[in-house]
Amino acid sequence: MTVNGPWANWDTVRCGVLGVFVASWSLPIAVQQTALGCLLACLGYELWRQRRPPRTPLDRPLAIFGGALLVSTLLSPDPLQSFIGYRKLWLAGGGLAVFVLVRAQAEVRTLLAVSVGVASVVAAYGILQHFTGIDLAKTLVGKETNLWSLEFSGYGYYRVKALHPSAITYAHNLLFPLALVTAWGVAGREPAGQRLSLLLGWTLLVGALAFSLTRGVWLAYAGVFLLCGALGGRSARLGVALGGLVCGLIFFSAGDSVWERARTIFDFEAEVNIARTQIWRANLDMIKERPLTGWGYGNYKQFRGPYYQRYAGTDHSGHAHNTFLQIWIATGLLGLAAFVFLLWSILHLGWRAVVVQRDGPLYGPSLGVWLGLAGFLLGGLTQYNWGDAEVALVWWANVGLLMRICTLGAPAPAGTGADTHTAA
Repeated sequence: MTVNGPWANWDTVRCGVLGVFVASWSLPIAVQQTALGCLLACLGYELWRQRRPPRTPLDRPLAIFGGALLVSTLLSPDPLQSFIGYRKLWLAGGGLAVFVLVRAQAEVRTLLAVSVGVASVVAAYGILQHFTGIDLAKTLVGKETNLWSLEFSGYGYYRVKALHPSAITYAHNLLFPLALVTAWGVAGREPAGQRLSLLLGWTLLVGALAFSLTRGVWLAYAGVFLLCGALGGRSARLGVALGGLVCGLIFFSAGDSVWERARTIFDFEAEVNIARTQIWRANLDMIKERPLTGWGYGNYKQFRGPYYQRYAGTDHSGHAHNTFLQIWIATGLLGLAAFVFLLWSILHLGWRAVVVQRDGPLYGPSLGVWLGLAGFLLGGLTQYNWGDAEVALVWWANVGLLMRICTLGAPAPAGTGADTHTAA
């Protein structure tokens, strides 16, 4: 879409800031949040230009969930502390900003291509990190590396965390571009050269995921992979079958550290699994204490202590290691119901976007974004991934993209030269 007149420079700024924001998704949190701050400033300027508040397809479920949050806060043991915890919700602004600022189907494709390109480069660095122990995120700021060495197991390599604070955070963040490139490669209608680029990116991302040793995301990606084959059509099923063979080869050749970690998934007597079940039991006890309205968003760490003391086998008390348990603890059963309704609304809206693009150039990308959101929820069964700003920021941005794809509508007829656009 060409803009003439006094707003031509603004259009350039808008596209540039969107590109920087999307490129930041695989980068350190300081870069992500700086880019988000710039994007929100652009959002404010755009809303000032439009002279009207934005309306989104998710206004109602978001309002219902926001009301449930407020009720749980007001009825919590410490409302003030809970209100202070709301400051973390600013990350959701990225979804609104993306929805308002993205204007055309071509922009969606370009932005998603940028996200895949940056994620692939970071994944290549992650694979190098596994074998060498290089940790640029710490070295550049003069801090000591905190890479988890596998030397204690006799493997001599390192657990990949790329540019993030931990391997778990990186793996959950990586799931978004991995789901995107999977669907784009097998369900999209791309020329051979672009498919080859997508295949290269996919290989790097799968390798980095393997070396992250993050079991929950391995299982989540397996679910994404199967969903892609089931929903993407005949060509997607063939691509997924071939991709499954390649994944097997990558994991088979990844070394003993990967196989040892994978083995513990099915070993219920493994120490790591016992610790996880003890964490869940402690959190279920918290739920039993205040089942209906919860403890209040942001109050978890203040009240968790006595419940964890009952279970000596826990190895982590920062969160419930399950998104749905964490939301239940924070907001009670009422909030959990509102949360599930919000998630259903997001997935339903996202699927509408996929259906609208069934015969268009955004079919593969929109399916990939939708699968990334679904994979995020699968990963949330073993990790409170909403609690990682590096992951939650990308989740909301992808929600905003799906909302925009849905409102852009069906692709224009061939030969018209038009690109469907609906103003926010």
